[in-house]
Amino acid sequence: MISIGIDIGGTFVKFFAVNDKKRILKTDKIPTYTTLGGNAFLAQLSRIVNEWRGEFKDKSVVIGVGIAGDTDPNKGVLRWAPNIPWHNLKVAQVMKENTGCECYVSNDANMAAWGVFDREFKGKYKNMIIVTLGTGIGGGIIINGALYQGADGSAGELGHMKIDFAPDAPLCGCGQRGCLESYAGTKGILRMAQAASAKYPKSILANLINTEEFSVSLLSQAAAQEDEVALNLWKEIGSYLGRGLADMVLLLNPDAIVLAGGVSRGAKYFLPSVREVFEKQAVKTPFKNVKILLSKEGNIGGVGAALYALHKANEK
Repeated sequence: MISIGIDIGGTFVKFFAVNDKKRILKTDKIPTYTTLGGNAFLAQLSRIVNEWRGEFKDKSVVIGVGIAGDTDPNKGVLRWAPNIPWHNLKVAQVMKENTGCECYVSNDANMAAWGVFDREFKGKYKNMIIVTLGTGIGGGIIINGALYQGADGSAGELGHMKIDFAPDAPLCGCGQRGCLESYAGTKGILRMAQAASAKYPKSILANLINTEEFSVSLLSQAAAQEDEVALNLWKEIGSYLGRGLADMVLLLNPDAIVLAGGVSRGAKYFLPSVREVFEKQAVKTPFKNVKILLSKEGNIGGVGAALYALHKANEK
């Protein structure tokens, strides 16, 4: 069996063909043409799937689709997405009509979580929390070796856990205040970095921000030069992240937490603060053995979507 994983982001769509031995056979990437209508966009994806099917004539093919948005995995529907204009789009139904292949749909962070569990760590940890640290913060939850998606498919919105209840807490992109994403997502980090640079204009961080377009890598670059402003900011980010992760550990008691995404590349600077938060918890047991690990897979979302479709097909 061959599975074609499709990772739909706000900017690009990535394709991965994976066989039942979890080997990547083929990849491709196209822009996300959001000016098209939803069904026309899916027809475009279907044409690529059908072209690939021609290369695997002697194999049955299934499709896994991960989308950066609110999905219904049971019905295969995209309900809503922040950066994609289609609502209540019947992704699984339309893809099957266009290709003849069974199609399985979920949130992109859930698909990434399955990829981390199934491919990167080969099912070693049966209870995992996977946290994607990027522009936003997403997450996926593995319980007893199964992807937990909740009653409506909306489980794992870890970035919108509230860690600050002050009335003037930073406003998140979701419209609420005090979300974890507001402190440990790249937009929140940019806000804090700009404030720190304004306060300490002679710092290395301030110089980098004033001369280059901001990315989280600049914060790591300044920290690597032992800039106290950058180092203290990473500590602050780690403290906020630690609060959110500690709540997850208390709730779910996982074997491992896996951090993925661009912000996770600064782990050497923020993980000590995360561990400090863990050490201060009054309930000790769930923190004794939980491992904090880093994902090293760059395209785990699309590969995870392919592996999830294989898993679901084999369940039948």
